Amino acid sequence: MGAVAVLCWAHWAESLEASGTAANPGFVGIWEYPTAEMPEDGGGRFGYAAASPYAFYYTNLAWLPWLEINARLTTFDNVFVAPSGEISTTGVGRHYMDKAIDVKTMLHRSRRWFEPSLAVGVADIMGTELMKSWYGVATWRAERLAFSMGYGTDRMNGFFGGVSWDAAEWLTLKAEYSPMNYSLDSAGGVRPHSDAADAKYNVGFALRAPSGMEASLSWQRGEEFVFSLSKMFDLNGPFLTEKRSPDYGVPGAPRIAQWKDTDPEKLGDDILEALSRHVRVRDVEVAVSEGGILVAYENYGHASDAEAMVRVLVLVAAISPHVESVTLIPRLRGIPAVCAEFPGEVLFGIRARDFEVCDILREASFSWADHDYLETRARAEGENGGENGKKPLFHKEAEKVRAAQDLKAMLVYEPRIDQTLDDDYQNRWSVDLIYENRAIADGWAAIADVRFPLVSDVDIWWEPDMNEKIRIQQAAISRLGNYGNEGDAGIWSLTEAGWLDEEWFGLNQWGRLYSRDGRWWGGVRVSVTRERDPMAFAGLASGRIGYYGAWWFYDNDANPWRTSAWLQGGFSFPEQGLEFSLDYGKFIDEDIGGKVTVTRRWDDVAVGFWLSWTDVLAPGKDFTNAGVHLELPAEKWFGNWLGNPSAHVWDQEISFLSTWVLESARQPGTWGSPERMLSRLRPAELKRNVEKLMWDFCAYEGSGRDEPAIRGLTDYFLKKSF
Repeated sequence: MGAVAVLCWAHWAESLEASGTAANPGFVGIWEYPTAEMPEDGGGRFGYAAASPYAFYYTNLAWLPWLEINARLTTFDNVFVAPSGEISTTGVGRHYMDKAIDVKTMLHRSRRWFEPSLAVGVADIMGTELMKSWYGVATWRAERLAFSMGYGTDRMNGFFGGVSWDAAEWLTLKAEYSPMNYSLDSAGGVRPHSDAADAKYNVGFALRAPSGMEASLSWQRGEEFVFSLSKMFDLNGPFLTEKRSPDYGVPGAPRIAQWKDTDPEKLGDDILEALSRHVRVRDVEVAVSEGGILVAYENYGHASDAEAMVRVLVLVAAISPHVESVTLIPRLRGIPAVCAEFPGEVLFGIRARDFEVCDILREASFSWADHDYLETRARAEGENGGENGKKPLFHKEAEKVRAAQDLKAMLVYEPRIDQTLDDDYQNRWSVDLIYENRAIADGWAAIADVRFPLVSDVDIWWEPDMNEKIRIQQAAISRLGNYGNEGDAGIWSLTEAGWLDEEWFGLNQWGRLYSRDGRWWGGVRVSVTRERDPMAFAGLASGRIGYYGAWWFYDNDANPWRTSAWLQGGFSFPEQGLEFSLDYGKFIDEDIGGKVTVTRRWDDVAVGFWLSWTDVLAPGKDFTNAGVHLELPAEKWFGNWLGNPSAHVWDQEISFLSTWVLESARQPGTWGSPERMLSRLRPAELKRNVEKLMWDFCAYEGSGRDEPAIRGLTDYFLKKSF
């Protein structure tokens, strides 16, 4: 146990050394200034720092191996916004709050102590840009000692530098030279720190715990003590608990025999029974022949489609003898979606948890499934004996009832943060009663979601639907169609009709064409919508809803029905989990323009950034709106500590701007868009995630990759691979 504890502390200390500590605003740095270090890919922290007259609330993330993004709210404790909206220092009203985005790019990561890591970045790149600065910084690290030096413009005010020393696994000492020009900070003409700092140095220490908690205390500007508290997280594992070694196997000894000793019917029944007991999949279909095993299934209980596939594959490996091939076909709403064909040797590697299985997986073939794949295969096998003239020895389909209908209650928290409001932080707590039906088959499904507000202090004139009335949040019927042939391309259609979200009633229609591996796609989306009555349970507005000053009203002279349409396209880099998409067309309010989205996926987690531009621009900007899109599975918060996994994903789009033209660049909501349903099932994406999860499964004793993580942009150029 002692040796294990030492190894765990050493691994934890090594990861902290690589990711650095938090500066006051949240990015990796000393106290006020950044360093050239950053978190591990997918890692970050959320936290708080009190550095009067400033208070920082932030979320930091290594969005790419070489790109750190820091989102923060800064409040000025001596600048107030009166109920009239005027800025003052009289102590009347609320504290002024400013939203900001900081971005840092690592150009080069050091491999030796005399070779510095190099980074460039910009603070406060989006929003009001009250505290904007550009900078470049270099960091030299010799094991536990790091020295940084850089130059910043505007507020950062010239050359800066600092040193940090990891005196122990739990303690880091930091000192910094800070020429920060606080007099440039201004909120409505009021300066929170109008005088120069009393001193140009900051010193203090940071305390760390294995749980990822970090606390610091420092003496800054020669004026005051500053306290901060943060929690580290990793999108590759649970947010609030430690990552456990995956165990996808079947309890008990593997039941493996030679093929000549195998009863195909018993083998098929064993697979069906084991899947029903140990994997949250339904509508399972199993076919066994002398040449291989085929399993078709629908994932209903895992947010990750890759995890569902790995669990099925591990279970088949534990039960089955050696075969020539294993074919897995995940379904969507009863429709074959992907055909994954694995060489039989993969079963040996899985049973031994041998890293060579990852090399074998690279030989697997992933492609879109034909829309009638199972029927065509069964017909061919019945007529001419199938492959090699061997008829199926066993074929059985489980009863299609498991998890076809769900009724659940969910607690919902809706924050509203906007400095233009009298109360700049508002929120509503509600309970959603949700019914989902996926038992209709042939691509059909339905949802009904009724929201019951519990506590609300939201009073926003441009969001009349954010009231305390019980309303239908969403109620729609949907149909998915697969029209692909021979796996050459994925041809899909998707229709949704009903109460699309809290604002719109109508219809969404998509048509999509994906390449064979899903790397690129193109299509069209058409929406026909009518606004809902924000004061009614399910009624529609008598006319279009308009806004005048701080009021909303019904414009009964305007046609309440609206038609909007977009051409859509996208391209992805599955190796990095990175995808780009573009919508161009007519938005709901008939403004013409586009929306570009860049999304990074860590299997079942997605963080994307979007920017829209139409012929109606935001005041003072050359675009219409911008924001972040999040997809966070419920089970990510605590992992498998809470028992059975959950397929529920929190999907939210958040605007960065506090001022924008309310009716511009709008699209109606969706229940299950093609992005939500198909993105993780695209063949190249699914194969990458299966390989990654299988590597984690084989590394159950703590082994890792020999090759270090690529971090700096120069590493990509030297490897000649993006």
